[in-house]
Amino acid sequence: MPRWLYSLLILAVIAPIISITHMFGGASQETAIFAFSILSLIPLAALIGNSTENLSYYVGSVAGGLLNATFGNAPEIIIGLFALQQGLITVVKASITGSIISNALLVLGGSLAFGGWRWGKQYFSNRDAGRFSAMMVMSIAGLLIPYTGSIIIKDQVRIENISIGISIILLVTYVLYLATTVFHVREDRRNPIRDKGRLTKPLRAEPEAEENGEKEVEAITGGVPPKEIGEIKPPTLWLTLLVLLVATLGTAWNSELLVDTITPVAKNLGWSTVFIGLVIIPIIGNAAEHSSALLVAYKDHVDLSMAIAAGSSIQVATFVAPVLVLASLFFPQHLDLIFHPIEMALLGLATILFTFTTMDGESTWLEGVQLIAVYIMACVVFFFWPG
Repeated sequence: MPRWLYSLLILAVIAPIISITHMFGGASQETAIFAFSILSLIPLAALIGNSTENLSYYVGSVAGGLLNATFGNAPEIIIGLFALQQGLITVVKASITGSIISNALLVLGGSLAFGGWRWGKQYFSNRDAGRFSAMMVMSIAGLLIPYTGSIIIKDQVRIENISIGISIILLVTYVLYLATTVFHVREDRRNPIRDKGRLTKPLRAEPEAEENGEKEVEAITGGVPPKEIGEIKPPTLWLTLLVLLVATLGTAWNSELLVDTITPVAKNLGWSTVFIGLVIIPIIGNAAEHSSALLVAYKDHVDLSMAIAAGSSIQVATFVAPVLVLASLFFPQHLDLIFHPIEMALLGLATILFTFTTMDGESTWLEGVQLIAVYIMACVVFFFWPG
C-alpha cells in the first residue's frame, strides 16, 4: 500500500465526526458528509486489500487469493446493502453497471494511454486477452438475458425468480473461474491421442500456461503476483486481522453515511441519483485499484493492467451483482437483474470495445484515448439523466 494512501486515512473519521457534531448546517452538512465519506473509501479500500494480501503470508496464496477476491469488493457490496435497506434500487443497479463500464473503459483506457504515451506500442498475450474477453461476454450475458426476457415476461414475481436463478448460475461460474485461475483445477490435462508420444513424461503445465495462470491470479488478487506474496513478512496475524476488521467497520460506517446523503445531495446539486451511482461512486470507490492499473502500465506491464480492469469487471458482474440480488430477498424491496436499456447498451458496447482493443495483443496510447472518449460520452448522458 503506497504511503500517500496512509495519510488519507484521516478522511475515514471526518465524515463520522461531522455527522455526530453537526459541524455544518442544512445542505452544507449533507454535502460535506457525502464528500468526505466517499473520499474515505479510497484509503479504506486500499487498506482492506493490503490486509488480505498480508493474510496470504499466513494462509497461503490460494486462500489469500480467495480472501482478496471477496474483500476486494467489500465497498461495493456494503454500499449496495445500505442502499437496498433504504430502497434505492436504481442506485444499486447504477453502481453495478457503472463499476463494470468504468473498469472496462476508463481504467483500461487510462492504462493504455498512460503506458503507451511513455513506451509507444505495448504488447501483451492475446491468449490472456481472449480468456478475459470470453469471461466478460459471459458475465454481460448474465445481465442481458434477464432484460430480453422481461420484454415478454411482465409478471414481477417471475422476473424476480429469473434474476435469482441467473444469480446462482453466475455465482457458480465465478467459483469455477476462481477454481481455474487460483487452484488451476484440471488445467494440466492432455489429450492422450494427440500426446501419445509424451505419455511417459509427467504431466505438468507448460511455462507459458503457468505464466498465463499467474497473470489471471494477479487480476483476482488485486495485481499482486502470487509468487511475491509472503516474500516480506507482514505484521503479526492478530494485528493484520485487527486492521482488516477496523477497515471493514470504517467502510461500513462511511458507506452508511454516504447512502444517507445520496438523495439530498442529488437534490441540492441538481444531479440524478443515477449519475451518482453510475459515475461518482464507481470512480471514487475503485480509485486505489485504478491507480494500481495506471502504475503497472507506466512500468510497461500493460498485460497486468488489462488483467486488473477485466478481472474487476468480471467480479462485479458475476459476484457483486448476484450477491446483492440474493441479499435483497431479506429486504422489503427486492433487486432484479433488469437494467435500463441505456445501461445494457453501454455494457454491451464496453465488452465489444474491450474485445476489439485487446484481440491483437498490442496497444497504443491512441486506443486508450478512444476508450476514455467513449466513457466520457457516456458520462455526459448520465449527467443529464432526469433526476
